[in-house]
Amino acid sequence: MFDLEIEGSSVARRRGLLAELQHQNRLAQQRQVQQQRAAMRAHNSAAREAERFARERQRASAAFQRASAADRVAAERAAKAAHVAAREAEVVEKNAHLNATYDEIDSLLAATLEVDDWVDLESLRESPGEIAFDRPELLTPSPTPGYHDLPDRPIFVAPPPPTGISGALGGNRKYAAQVEAAQREFASITQRWQHALGQTFELNAQIRTRWQETESARLVALAEARRQHEQTVAQRHREVSESNDRLDSVILGLRQQDPAAMDEYVGIVLANSVYPEAFEVSHEHSFDAENRELRITVLAPHPDTFPTTKAFRYNKANDEISASPLPAAECKRRYTSAVARLALRTAHEVFEADREEIIDSIALTVAVDAIDSATGHDTRVDLVRLATDRADFLPIDLSRVEPADTLAHLAGAMSKNPYGLAPLANHGVRG
Repeated sequence: MFDLEIEGSSVARRRGLLAELQHQNRLAQQRQVQQQRAAMRAHNSAAREAERFARERQRASAAFQRASAADRVAAERAAKAAHVAAREAEVVEKNAHLNATYDEIDSLLAATLEVDDWVDLESLRESPGEIAFDRPELLTPSPTPGYHDLPDRPIFVAPPPPTGISGALGGNRKYAAQVEAAQREFASITQRWQHALGQTFELNAQIRTRWQETESARLVALAEARRQHEQTVAQRHREVSESNDRLDSVILGLRQQDPAAMDEYVGIVLANSVYPEAFEVSHEHSFDAENRELRITVLAPHPDTFPTTKAFRYNKANDEISASPLPAAECKRRYTSAVARLALRTAHEVFEADREEIIDSIALTVAVDAIDSATGHDTRVDLVRLATDRADFLPIDLSRVEPADTLAHLAGAMSKNPYGLAPLANHGVRG
């Protein structure tokens, strides 16, 4: 397979880059569909009821605090009733979620029959799109600063000269003294004006310097932000180009029946198949071009992670919500049925997705990674082995079968007790 490993969980590391992208897209789509299902509507309704009862309980509690002694008994009774109703609504919510979980597991096979498992590889072609500049505030210049107004220049106003007889009686000498005094006063005013003018120039210069520093810092930050944005855009274009080049390689490889390309395509198909959160699986596979056979191992969840709750109930006496367990036989039946459905679902998805009919047969194993209780070592327990040809498998109407009977019909082998991780006898799969 192409070297397309990515960071993440062990499941994600088994997928190629294109397969992981497809898996995440399908996961998002599945979550949207789940929101529309009746079980989820019941879950949401129960949640709303729980919130409503909680609000009523709060109001009753507040009323109890305000009430007189005579009314407090009734208020306390109402508060207790609201609390009980809230707890009962919580139980309804939990049971709705539990039932939805079991329904998803029981529908493992039916869910895939409703969709076309073929993947249009061209739909995976990416476009870099437009990456918005993340520092738009740096594009706006700093506001022009407000400067202090310059003081008005003083104007010399001479005293009025003497007229008539006052000038003849020595008024000119007095006038000359007045002019001289006015000139001295004007000189003093002019000196103060010049000082104020100098101070204003200095203050305005400081304001302009601070503005220039702010604007200079903005321009520096803008240049750096643009540089980083250009790098981000260039990196995105490189990633899209590499992804599309890889896609082109897969498409061309499929036309040439290249094993690596087929492995990559199968990985995309299986990544497109999203399982319930309570029953997550992963896949390992390789294509034998010479025999036109896909060898695939499906890793099922360990039985310890399988849901075992039958229902939730509320005990009013001790104010506790408890879970009643499924009987052991029912846990065993449900898990065994899920494993059988898992095997048929995987074979169906691969054959249906292979429109070019490059794969003639599938050698499939359903297994669980566990710890050997005798040695303490990690071990892989095979639960199902199935070898089937396209011609034998596709005519089966999977919407009307009992999965375990179908496996037997196809000469597959299944553990006598998958839930107990009983190992499978060493037969059932070619190669």
